[in-house]
Amino acid sequence: MNRLHITYISMFCCLTLIWACSREKYIGPLEDGPAPGSVSVVSVRALPGAAVVKYKLPTDANLRYVKAVYEIRPGVKRESIASQYVDSILVDGFPAVKEYEIQLYAVSEGEKPSQPVSVKFTPLTPPLLEAFNTFEFSETFGGTTISFSNSGEASLAVTLLTTDSSGKLTEVETYYTKSAQGRYSLRGFPSVPRLFGAVIRDRWGNYSDTITETITPIFEEMIPKDQFRIVALPTDVAGGHANASWTLDKLWDGNYGSGSAPFHTRPGSGIPQWFTIDMGRLCYLSRYKFYHRYGTQYVYQLGAPRKWEVWGSATAPDPSGSWNGWIKLMDCESYKPSGEGPITAEDATFASEQGEDFVFPEQIPVRYLRFKINETWGYLDYIYIAELTFWGDADITP
Repeated sequence: MNRLHITYISMFCCLTLIWACSREKYIGPLEDGPAPGSVSVVSVRALPGAAVVKYKLPTDANLRYVKAVYEIRPGVKRESIASQYVDSILVDGFPAVKEYEIQLYAVSEGEKPSQPVSVKFTPLTPPLLEAFNTFEFSETFGGTTISFSNSGEASLAVTLLTTDSSGKLTEVETYYTKSAQGRYSLRGFPSVPRLFGAVIRDRWGNYSDTITETITPIFEEMIPKDQFRIVALPTDVAGGHANASWTLDKLWDGNYGSGSAPFHTRPGSGIPQWFTIDMGRLCYLSRYKFYHRYGTQYVYQLGAPRKWEVWGSATAPDPSGSWNGWIKLMDCESYKPSGEGPITAEDATFASEQGEDFVFPEQIPVRYLRFKINETWGYLDYIYIAELTFWGDADITP
């Protein structure tokens, strides 16, 4: 290697070292002198469980952002930050209608806070409190139905409780919702008086008091599936897409978890499409559970049914496949707990593990059922369903 090459390499190394040092100095903590002046509060607009504070910014050139520090409950502090390019800040997470205090700071480029400015305000009714104040228990088949208002469509979790063998209130299920009208049913209990309870939680970790009420569930039993069979009418849709075993009888084989085979119709089957089931006995039906195909890649999308009708008949259907003799029992629409947006883990658990509940509006004797699918979540012309389970009274004499 000659001297010229060595000189060039030495110069390159020196320049690289100088650049690195200057860059390290640039991205390190900035020493920008004194803290900025304080903000001047213009107004406070109360919101449900929150507020928007409007202010005038100080004129300091080194201002970086505005920070609000506040306590939502004893010992629990939160911070909100707004950039230097806006003149207001949102503070939220307040669980009660009472006076709260906020400390506002202007913060410099060097992270030096100004003197605090104190603001006091009282929020409007928080979503947690609205849900608590409107919460109701009502009797239903095999348990209780809860309902409450959530007009702001806040993310809420409701933990449902009931007494165990020792009489102690014990957690049974947790229901997650962003719906404006929360509604959920807890079932599987005998028709005797029972104490039920609920605790509501918001996304900031605030909890309501425990709500309790004694409810007597309406009698029901699970309809045995031992006599279920396929009724293959000429106008009905066929299953077996991608796998010859994905046939209609998968709807009552008791398998709907991970790795289970669903009932799956073929692409190109057309919409609407329908299928027919013989329960093998005359029944009064109170409700049924609809289990989606397992997996976040399947629920609430593609061929997952979204809107359908349930029809019933006490007598054998017309062998031509017509609708003569059928009575519409109900219209159904699939419900996604988290609302619009991505499919969450809670959505998937609700759809494929807990199952969607549908209550028959009236009880008439039926043996044959016909499901007519009118729309899928993905607007496709095939469907898949993991399982159907029915409840009611199976001890009916024709």
